[in-house]
Amino acid sequence: MEHKSEENLRLLQLEFVGKILAGFTHDIKNYIAIIKESAGLIEDIIKIEKTPKNKSEQYIEIIRSIEEQIQKTNDLFRYLNRFAHRMDTQLAAFNINESLEELFALIQRVANQKKITLARDFQRDIPSVYSNPSIFQFLIFSFLEERMTNLDKNSIITVKTGIKGSSVGVNISSEGVLRVGQDVQAMIPPEIRTFALQKLTGDISESNGNILITLPVSR
Repeated sequence: MEHKSEENLRLLQLEFVGKILAGFTHDIKNYIAIIKESAGLIEDIIKIEKTPKNKSEQYIEIIRSIEEQIQKTNDLFRYLNRFAHRMDTQLAAFNINESLEELFALIQRVANQKKITLARDFQRDIPSVYSNPSIFQFLIFSFLEERMTNLDKNSIITVKTGIKGSSVGVNISSEGVLRVGQDVQAMIPPEIRTFALQKLTGDISESNGNILITLPVSR
């Protein structure tokens, strides 16, 4: 039974990684397209100008747009690199806020498409936890994806972190209504979530639609 749960968990994690990569490549293509368009605009301006004119402000504006897209591309690559390295080890000390921040960055496009706001309420200077970082992100993603799928546009999903005794807690709540005619869909079976939580050596509780996951502080 445990072997079957392990296999199903791995398959769902691979599906999760596939979704992250699909969103990443789409964003990168958009950034590169904007850079190419901006560079082409500069070329057109230079070709059209028959007599020397002061176009410095226009050039600076276009160059700033290019620099902004390059920065967004670099940031996204940095998040993806960290995301990939979280799969290097089953148990490690890691910062939950940083892990959530990179997950938010990698799924922001999905939230934008669905017109749903992903809100953060992270406690500063939070201690590291000792757990499985890749399964943690997978589990959080499953809850976020479930709510983004079931909630109507203009809804808000809030992820809050804080210290809970000798553990760090992650609270997921939402404001909004279900999509018209939408049956609530669970992204992963309850037994797989339970198995994933066991791998995390953490705990989970649910009250009034709010989900609280707690993980032990690193010692």
